[in-house]
Amino acid sequence: MSEKIKNDLQINAASKEEQETPSQMQASLDPYAAISLPENSLLSKPQLAAFKQAATELKLPAEALVKWLSYEEERLQSWQQEKTFQRQEQLAGWAAQTQEEFGPRWQEEVSKAVRAADAFGGPQLRQLLEETGLGNHPVIVRTFRAVAKCISEDVTPGGVSHTTTDKTFTQALYGKN
Repeated sequence: MSEKIKNDLQINAASKEEQETPSQMQASLDPYAAISLPENSLLSKPQLAAFKQAATELKLPAEALVKWLSYEEERLQSWQQEKTFQRQEQLAGWAAQTQEEFGPRWQEEVSKAVRAADAFGGPQLRQLLEETGLGNHPVIVRTFRAVAKCISEDVTPGGVSHTTTDKTFTQALYGKN
């Protein structure tokens, strides 16, 4: 059990020689009242209350509850680290798949996809793709690359049309003469 976690889970026991105040009388009725979680705890206040309720039902001493909470905190930290590691592996896998799919020109293709995403989704979409890591997913890159290809052949959003004027039916058939 980590000493830091054990020290963060505090029992504020008053000495028995002191005269009991109303809060101390409450603590004597609830032996777990003085147990609190550190600020950076992964356990929530409702979870702490549930642990206290279970400890009361099991008639555990306060020290046993502290050990139990320390164990749970370590378990949650370990789980969180594992999830973070798995997410990083997933994002790296997506990036590798994208690089493999587009080969040596993958940076150019991703750049085209980013321009299309910016053109249609703006900064909010780009931020979402960066925060979630989906910007490296091969399907997303492929989709926005296709969008970029479609808009580059015609007119770029906000750009100028390449056609000069509309032709009449006669001009289309016989030319300008």
